[in-house]
Amino acid sequence: MIILGLNSGTSRDGISGVIFRLLGLFPRARVKVIFNQEFPYPQKVLELIEQVEKKPDLESISRLDFLLGEIFAKTALKLIDCCGLSLEKIDLIASHGQTLAHFPERKKLAGYKISASFQLGEPSIIAQRTGITTVGNFRAGDIARGGEGAPILAYSEFLLFGSKNKSRMILNLGGIANFTLIPKRAKPEQIRAMDAGVCNIFLDQLVQILTKDKLRFDRNGKIAQKGKVRPEWKEHLLKHLLFRPGKSRSLCARHYQREWIKKVLSPLKISGERERADLLRSGVRAVAEMIYLTYSANFKNNLINELVISGGGAKNQALLFELKEVFNQKIILSSQLGIPLQAKEPIGFGILAQLCLQAKEVDLSSITGAKSPSVLGQIAPGKNWKELLKKLTKGVKQ
Repeated sequence: MIILGLNSGTSRDGISGVIFRLLGLFPRARVKVIFNQEFPYPQKVLELIEQVEKKPDLESISRLDFLLGEIFAKTALKLIDCCGLSLEKIDLIASHGQTLAHFPERKKLAGYKISASFQLGEPSIIAQRTGITTVGNFRAGDIARGGEGAPILAYSEFLLFGSKNKSRMILNLGGIANFTLIPKRAKPEQIRAMDAGVCNIFLDQLVQILTKDKLRFDRNGKIAQKGKVRPEWKEHLLKHLLFRPGKSRSLCARHYQREWIKKVLSPLKISGERERADLLRSGVRAVAEMIYLTYSANFKNNLINELVISGGGAKNQALLFELKEVFNQKIILSSQLGIPLQAKEPIGFGILAQLCLQAKEVDLSSITGAKSPSVLGQIAPGKNWKELLKKLTKGVKQ
C-alpha cells in the first residue's frame, strides 16, 4: 500500500508531505519512505489563516476550509510529481488539515457535554482534485467517544517506535510540544501521552518580536547558540510557559499567540544584540525545562531510556543541547530510525488512515479519556475507491 500523508501543524508554517510504502502494521509498523518535502503556505493564504483566527466569521471560516482543501490537493499533486510517481500508484491520501480551533474541555450546551476540534482543509476537495481516496477528520471519532481528540498519534507512534529493550519518549517539537511514553515491551494500553506546552509558536514569535519581523524563526538555533541562559529571565519565562488553561492533557494554540507573548515579555528590558541572544537562549532553556517538568509532574513512574525527537524544533541545535542537559538521557532523532524529522506526523496519520479503511478501532482511553475505542478518520472516496476496496478485500500485502 502506497500512502501520501499531509499535515500542517500548530506552527502554521506550511504543509509537511510524505509518500511512503506501508509494508506492515503488526506487531510493528514497517514503512519505507519514498519521498518527503515541506511546502510553505503562500503568503496570502497565511494571511487569511491569521485573519480568520483573529476575527472569525462564518463565511470566512467556511470559504477558508474549502480553499485549504484546494491548497492541500495542489500540494499532494506537487508531491507526486516531485517523486516521479503516477497518480495511479498512490492508493490513499491521509490529510490531517490545519487546526483552526481545539476545545478539549467538555462544556455543557443544551444539556450535552461538548468538546470540539476543528481542522480546515476539506478532504472531499482533495479526493476530487486528485482522484485518490482521502481520509481526514481524524479527531472526531475520539471526541464522539468522550475523548479530547488529542494527542491523536500515540497509537501510530507505538506501532512505529515500540521497542523490546528500550523505554522511549517520542517527543514532537512542533508549535505545541507533545510526547508519547512507550515502555519497553509495552502493550497499547500502557502507552501514555500529552501535550507538554507551547514550543515553536513561542520561540518563533520570540524571534519575530526581537528582530522586528526581519526573521520568522531562528534557523538551526544559531542566534540562541550565541547567547547564554540568564536564570532570572529563564524563570520568568518558565512560569508563563507552564500555564495551562484548564485541566486537559491537550492544548489549543490560540492561547499562545503574539499578544500573549508580548505580555510575557513586557517586564523585560531588552536592548542590544547580546541581550537578544541571551533572551532567546533563556527561552530555549525554559521550553526544555517545561517539557521535563510536565513529564515528571505527570508520569514520574514512567522511566525512560531514550528520547526520540522529531518536528521542526529538532533542527534547533540549542534546544537539543538544553533537552539533553535537562533530561540527562540519550537523545536520537527520528531520522536515525528511518522516519524523517518532519515526516513523522504525516506518516502517523497515514497509518491511522489505513486502520480507518480496515475499520480497526484505536483505543486511546488512557490518553485522551475516551470511554471506548473508535475508528479514527472519515473517508472521502476518490476515483480509485472501487479498486481500493478490491485491494482491501483481497488482503493485498500491506
